Amino acid sequence: MLAGLLIIGGLIPLIHADDFTTSLLSDVKEVTTGRLFDSLLLRLPSCSFAGQNVDVEYLNCNTNQSYILNNVFTVQSCDSGGDPKGSTVLSRNMGYQLTNLRNDTQYKINYKIGNVRSTPVIATTRIAANYNNIDLSYQGRSAAMLVITVLLSVAMFILLISIITSAFVAPTEH
Repeated sequence: MLAGLLIIGGLIPLIHADDFTTSLLSDVKEVTTGRLFDSLLLRLPSCSFAGQNVDVEYLNCNTNQSYILNNVFTVQSCDSGGDPKGSTVLSRNMGYQLTNLRNDTQYKINYKIGNVRSTPVIATTRIAANYNNIDLSYQGRSAAMLVITVLLSVAMFILLISIITSAFVAPTEH
């Protein structure tokens, strides 16, 4: 019985052997966050799929509405890093930005390359704050800064007028 369970347990990972992982870009090395208000940043598939077109399939978990984006990009080869010599600016594609999403909504996303699907990632877009709920305390600071600016401007105007008049009224030597 135990031997049978070990054999079955060893075969279970082979069921999804062709799958590859999908994940959000994280704050470890790449970006601050992969979760935005109306989009998500997904890590690119491995360069072992170089030259193949990628479809993105995602499901809005709140409404159960499914979307398929065909041929959104082509996987780059592993050696497409650029020329490190001279004044060349090196850049690399870090991920794919899935846009036009709703805020505070959960999505189930996976890549499809040919007949191979990635393991799905479930991610939620961030919550956008209502602008009516922004705390506007210390409004008096704004009025005080306005008064100080007006007083300094008037003082500068009086000083400038005084300098100009002193140039014309100054006693002249004959």
